[in-house]
Amino acid sequence: MVSLKYADYAGWSQALWVQKGDLALILTPQVGGRVMGVQWRSHDLYWVNSELAGRFVDVAAIKQPEIAKKTLGFLLWGGNKTWLAPQEHWIDSLPFLDLDSGAYQVAVDTVSDQAVRIVMTSPICRETGTQLQRIIQLGDTDHHWSITHRLENQGDDIIQWGLWGNSMVQRPATVFLPIGTQSQFPRGVKTFANEGMAAAVRDNVVRWMDDTVSVQCTEPIKFKYGVDAPLGAILAILSTPQGTLGYLKQFSITSAATYGHDCVAEVFNASDYPYLEMEIHGPVQFLAPGESCELVVHHRLIELESASISDQEARDLLYQ
Repeated sequence: MVSLKYADYAGWSQALWVQKGDLALILTPQVGGRVMGVQWRSHDLYWVNSELAGRFVDVAAIKQPEIAKKTLGFLLWGGNKTWLAPQEHWIDSLPFLDLDSGAYQVAVDTVSDQAVRIVMTSPICRETGTQLQRIIQLGDTDHHWSITHRLENQGDDIIQWGLWGNSMVQRPATVFLPIGTQSQFPRGVKTFANEGMAAAVRDNVVRWMDDTVSVQCTEPIKFKYGVDAPLGAILAILSTPQGTLGYLKQFSITSAATYGHDCVAEVFNASDYPYLEMEIHGPVQFLAPGESCELVVHHRLIELESASISDQEARDLLYQ
């Protein structure tokens, strides 16, 4: 049975808790419309920045967000968020303040004993003229939910962006990604040379297995890798007090499309904080005023008998 309640989460006193069975999603609409928490049997899988926990930024009261965000800096709230890709087109290398830290409107569209649909809508971004919606749906089973990332051009000019869904997950974990035979990258994996030690540690943390690659995210070493595979999937193997979980994300690939960073999925490992990022990309698109696009990502938790799963078991989960 699905239940909804407003209660404290990490200091946000009016977080919206959505629970079904062993799974709880915790939403903080006032902090960039995030799914800030995912709990499995009361254990947090997502990382939340304790330095920012419980805080808000009154973005609506800021007259010039493109200037104010330079003072605020890069606000690493945590949780699951929507960014715009490619990152090199960000102003001053910082996320767009209205979209990333602004207060979203929240509407519970559908609720029943077995399902719920919640829509969080951003303010119109004053830096890009865009507006985001994040549509969270929970139903069918206790361990599955979907997030639809929707981008609409609310400005007067044609824009070019791709949707970029990002989950900040607690370390340690091993992340599995598919790789393609027609990849433009060496051995199917893009190394982000500007991301910390990515080039130096690649051979230590990346392991190849025919059409699959694994990335060890266990140590506080900054790196990032991506793939341009024809399959939209990424899998993390996580250890929890209640046992080992597989966290699987699945999404559709548009063949011959252009993707942000030329990748459909990426994994980032942080050095300053104990988290990794499971990142999903939708195609970069031209949108005329009033036009929109969507990226639908299906999330699933899978109980596993052991963290030491075989390569074939990981592949079976990734390619199911």
